[in-house]
Amino acid sequence: MPNVMAKTAKTKRAALTRFFPVADAVAALFKPHVEVVIHDLTTNQIAYIVNAFSKRRVGQSSADDRFDESTLKRDVIGPYRKVNRDGHNLRSVTATLRDDEARPMAMMCINFDVSALEHIGEQVASLAFLPGSLEPHAPFFHDNWRQALERAIGSFEARAGVAAPLMDPGTRRQLISELDAAGLLNVRNAPAVVAERMSISRAGLYGYLKSIRER
Repeated sequence: MPNVMAKTAKTKRAALTRFFPVADAVAALFKPHVEVVIHDLTTNQIAYIVNAFSKRRVGQSSADDRFDESTLKRDVIGPYRKVNRDGHNLRSVTATLRDDEARPMAMMCINFDVSALEHIGEQVASLAFLPGSLEPHAPFFHDNWRQALERAIGSFEARAGVAAPLMDPGTRRQLISELDAAGLLNVRNAPAVVAERMSISRAGLYGYLKSIRER
């Protein structure tokens, strides 16, 4: 039995190593702003990490980065917001890595440190004398309703501190309520766009909407 377990572990390790060059390539292209981490879902530990600005190491626990099983059904999770240990804002995306039976065996998390871009934005705003928005956003009509919709969802995500696909039911309900109150869900095709943006079905969206409007 020990020999069988050791062989199985070795096989899984070999399967993971196939993705190490992908992690190296992504990190090399965006170095030093991107960290790539491969989390082994079997051991719940970091199997590989490149450009580790989070100061984590191979072998450390992945408990803080683990998604639930329902989320791992998606091949790509995010992008979503995170905060690094040094306080820098990160824009992250995770790919679910699967074995030959299509079962999740690892996660490849790509963390983009956007603090440099935020600093550039602050400098540009200062040089352009733009302390804030000088003009109201255009109303959502004709072809710009998608922009208004994305602006509203992005604003809510920033306040909630979580990406729309990762929101719990209560937060999701609050977002849908705000979009409905703003009239954004009355635009033709908007509900389908919102459902896709939140990674839920249209039937699920209408279920939330029915409950909200009845209340």
